[in-house]
Amino acid sequence: MPFLENAWYMAAWADEIKPGEMLHRKLLNRPIVFFRRSDMQLAALHDLCPHRFVPLHLGRVKGDAIECGYHGLQFDCSGRCVANPHSDTIPSAARVKSYVIEEKDGIAWIWMGEPSLADRTRLPDFSRLHSAPPSAGSRGYLRTGCNYKLIADNVMDLSHADFVHSDSVGGGAFTRARPQVAEHGDEVHITWECKHDSAPPAYDRHMPEPGQPVHFRTVVHWQAPAIMHLDITITPQNDPQSEGLRTDNAHIATPETETTSHYFYWLTRRFCVDDEEINSRRQAIMHNAFSNEDEPMLRAQQQAMETDDLFALKPVLLPSDAGAVRARRKLEQMIRDEQAARRTQTPT
Repeated sequence: MPFLENAWYMAAWADEIKPGEMLHRKLLNRPIVFFRRSDMQLAALHDLCPHRFVPLHLGRVKGDAIECGYHGLQFDCSGRCVANPHSDTIPSAARVKSYVIEEKDGIAWIWMGEPSLADRTRLPDFSRLHSAPPSAGSRGYLRTGCNYKLIADNVMDLSHADFVHSDSVGGGAFTRARPQVAEHGDEVHITWECKHDSAPPAYDRHMPEPGQPVHFRTVVHWQAPAIMHLDITITPQNDPQSEGLRTDNAHIATPETETTSHYFYWLTRRFCVDDEEINSRRQAIMHNAFSNEDEPMLRAQQQAMETDDLFALKPVLLPSDAGAVRARRKLEQMIRDEQAARRTQTPT
């Protein structure tokens, strides 16, 4: 199935794009080069010079433009060629595609579709995570050998944690829970609620009495194409939730190709916020979970499926799949609607 184009995708952590330097990354099968203008605003161009088809990122940043490293043509942030060292004239075809890009909450968001449709009011809001002190947050990036929808499925069906991450963020509670799924406009919210259960090992050590029964609640907020915000609360069974351990986490997948993805994760917490040791330990646990447990499983799954169309394979579905299935159906309908609208606008 084609990608959804008229949507915001995470392109990078904003500080990956440094002044005077370029970052290149393939998104939705398209090579993109990112740089900062002299006023520090972000710019994004198709990463290919139209002269001899050399990647622009092999050149250099010159003020508000990129100079091709092969023959010196310069392209500004709109994609227009503004300098030709070989002639006083600039060929009218000397232009590259530019993309709408915005920086918000420490994230560089790119709009891959029609620029006039870019709705900045729909930029995802991760201000709560962005405001966490450095000692209470960490983030990471992982290039993953699978379709982006498999990453979203993995995050929305948290029962996998009881088996893939049994020694850290699993433990059995998710499998015993029954997710409650609700739609809020274009979003899907999945609530996993476990009562009179044990906390996962990574959290149990921080409870007042390790091993005590807890109320364990996780809400996954999904936003197309694959943007997920997890709100986790773990509270001793008879205590108010306001006194429990609480974490805010983001899991964001952006397609690189049909079978590879960029996976960004962001972990913050609202307990022991000044404890650097907890931060380092939690980061190590989660990095191991994503890199050494999730990624090999998802890569093997992608290789076995040989397609990005899960439903074409007629999978056996379980109650724990409810949220991921709802999100997939919604995303696929959005893609069909976008494709239909494009066909009606194309002259015959």
